[in-house]
Amino acid sequence: MRRFFDGLAGMVTRRPLVTVLVMLALTAVFGGFAGQAVTEDGVAVESEVADAVDRLDDEFGEASSVVQIVVTAEDGDDVRRVDALDYTERLEAAIEDSDVADTLVDDDQQPAIASYVGGAQMGAEMAGINVADLDDEQVRELQAESLEMLPPQVSGLFDGLVADGDPPTAGLILVFQDATGLETEEAQLEQQRDLIAVVDTVDTPDGLQADPFSFGLLLSDGDIGPEVGRLFGTALAIILVVLGFVYWVKPDAGQRTRIGRRTAADVGLTLLVIILSVVWMQGIGVLLGPDYAGLISYFSPQTQIVPILIVGLGVDFAIHLLARYRTEVGRGSSPAVGFATAMRTVGLTLLLVTAATAIGFLTNLASPVDFLATLGVLAAVGIAAAFALTLTLLPAIRVSLDRRAERLGALPQGALDTQKDATLPRVIGRTAWLAERAPIPTLLVAVVLAGAGGYGFTQLDSEFNLTDFVPQDEPLLDTFDTLEEEFDGGFDETTEVLLTGQLATPDAHDATVQAIERSGELDDVETLGDVPDGTTLVGVLGQAFGDDELAPQLGDLGVQEDLTVAEDADVDELYTFLLAEVDGADEVLADTDDGWVGRVSLRTTAGQSGALPLEQGLQEAFAPVNDAGVEAIPASQEIVQANIGVDIEDSQILSLLIALGAAMALLVVHFTIAARRPMVGVLTVLPVGLVLALTFGMMSLTGIPLNPVTATLAALSIGIGVPFTIHVTSRFLEERSRPYDGQTALRRTVSQTGGALAGSALTTAIGFGILTTSTLVPFEQLGYVIVYAIVFSLFAAVLVLPSLLTLWDRTDRRRHGQAASAATPDVAETITA
Repeated sequence: MRRFFDGLAGMVTRRPLVTVLVMLALTAVFGGFAGQAVTEDGVAVESEVADAVDRLDDEFGEASSVVQIVVTAEDGDDVRRVDALDYTERLEAAIEDSDVADTLVDDDQQPAIASYVGGAQMGAEMAGINVADLDDEQVRELQAESLEMLPPQVSGLFDGLVADGDPPTAGLILVFQDATGLETEEAQLEQQRDLIAVVDTVDTPDGLQADPFSFGLLLSDGDIGPEVGRLFGTALAIILVVLGFVYWVKPDAGQRTRIGRRTAADVGLTLLVIILSVVWMQGIGVLLGPDYAGLISYFSPQTQIVPILIVGLGVDFAIHLLARYRTEVGRGSSPAVGFATAMRTVGLTLLLVTAATAIGFLTNLASPVDFLATLGVLAAVGIAAAFALTLTLLPAIRVSLDRRAERLGALPQGALDTQKDATLPRVIGRTAWLAERAPIPTLLVAVVLAGAGGYGFTQLDSEFNLTDFVPQDEPLLDTFDTLEEEFDGGFDETTEVLLTGQLATPDAHDATVQAIERSGELDDVETLGDVPDGTTLVGVLGQAFGDDELAPQLGDLGVQEDLTVAEDADVDELYTFLLAEVDGADEVLADTDDGWVGRVSLRTTAGQSGALPLEQGLQEAFAPVNDAGVEAIPASQEIVQANIGVDIEDSQILSLLIALGAAMALLVVHFTIAARRPMVGVLTVLPVGLVLALTFGMMSLTGIPLNPVTATLAALSIGIGVPFTIHVTSRFLEERSRPYDGQTALRRTVSQTGGALAGSALTTAIGFGILTTSTLVPFEQLGYVIVYAIVFSLFAAVLVLPSLLTLWDRTDRRRHGQAASAATPDVAETITA
């Protein structure tokens, strides 16, 4: 490895112009591929339920879509009033007179427009009363009288359109559109946008507010791209200011301008490395994507956070390399020798950091959420790109600038030598006294804190809501919240059951009919009368039995009054008849090459919080169907999301163990080969476990759940914590190889490495801390989580790890004598360089 870094340093310092041109050429190539990047909306998940959702969509699609108009009384009064009835009539007229009238459903079983004051509207029409002649109380009386006369299925629908409360302050108007023949989701959404445009032309009465809503529009119109761009730009701008502080050194007399230019140059070089790293990441991501290697998925809105991760983690490489380079030049080395020394020492450390960080991110490949796996690969690629550019492009430009300054006699070596006297190194250096004087009490406190953090982990909730990825300033979110609070999510939630296997048998048919009836007994399944509200085989057969012409034919096919079939009935012939003769049968049955496929679609109000109990209830209701040779899988986006939350929680400990174990194995192998001290590798990783425990504890205290974004904590803790501890351990071994006692070596390590660590922590915390201003809930939560991890990583690196190293040093010196014998070949060579 020493030869590699020697060769790299020699190439960069002897051929800086060639190095710069090669790096820029590679950037141009990757930039060309980056321009081909494809971003796909949605969250792909690999699971049985997700596959069932896709299968249902492929076989049946959506027969209709609904736009919900939420009407609220701004004054808190009863929303059932005459001006609301007038608004409903004007709305219906506007829709029927517009071009979107052709998109409305044309079905005797389902009205195209259903209003929460529809009962009063029907009552007024039957009584021949003009709406203008009514008052608010008469509207409510007409509503109540009409509902008493209507069939239970219809009155149940109207009841569900009025919010609970006394008086009710919100109501729903549903507009159903025909979605048959629309091949894409975007076509359906465009049809809904056209409808909403018409709705917006109808004046709302004073005191009422009408807000059209569609869950599909909420997810599609909530573009997070501008938000991520704002976060990236803000983080980069603030970090540049902080880097100016970190890179600034105390100038000699008359050199303030020169030091200012040098600081600006170092800040600019770091910025250049970060920007090019992002370009490399995007280009390589395209090459690894479906259009080329096929190893990862397309980019998604969620993976747009990767550039921010690169800013926060990649900037550390430049800070540490330039800090060591400045130290060497300040001691009198030439620019070429200074970078050679920096690369031999810090370069190897950065390689370990890159490998450990990449390992952490690549553990996301085991995630059930597709975009997290892609995010992990992209982040690993971005960190590797930042490492490569930091060790090539940055030194090539910096050494060229310093050689020129050296020839002109303008190289500020004296000022660079004062870096060790800066405020941050002095402040951090003073923390070494704890490790020197009280290492065991320090470690005992750390163990207690780790235990408390571990308990906090057991109290964490896990959740996954698609609406969290919608900017919180999106107006539709307020309407969605109203639907959640007043209408249990509204009429947009459906839960389906996919039926595959031997459907066309009497036993399977009868079991399906009975299961549908049992499903209506579940709390979160809506009913109309005593019948489950939705599209089901029972509903189709019931409709057909009400037809005088179809009923005898169904009887001949073996269908009985309770909709079960005779033991000798030919169910295959029955289902073929239904598809050919009965409207709506194609929404519950499909004749495929693999046999019959069935669909049960139920209107539900479980939401994500009740999705898993609903799934279990449906599984129990359809258990006899499974016994009859049919596989029944309850499926909905809410169930998919709830299961993702469970999978995240179940896989978190395994991911943490894999990440920590892999990082530990890497460092054990390294320190075994380099210093013949494998235990040092174990000690270097142990504090990261404390970082994880404390971060989980803070998440529990501050109410931050595990979700697909915060679940990247394992990777981020490796990416943040391990670099901190590697730098301390590597520098300690270097200082220990010199004729110092353990305490002196430790003090020099903490003081000289501490400044760079503190600067790194400051820039990383600000870079990621900007996420706390995000309007995207997961990104905001991730910002807090990473700030916690950074603070605890610095704490672990300058307090806990030094205490471990102190105890290890004492034991090792007793066993092996002077520490110089343990110097690594790289470090020994560095000392004599």
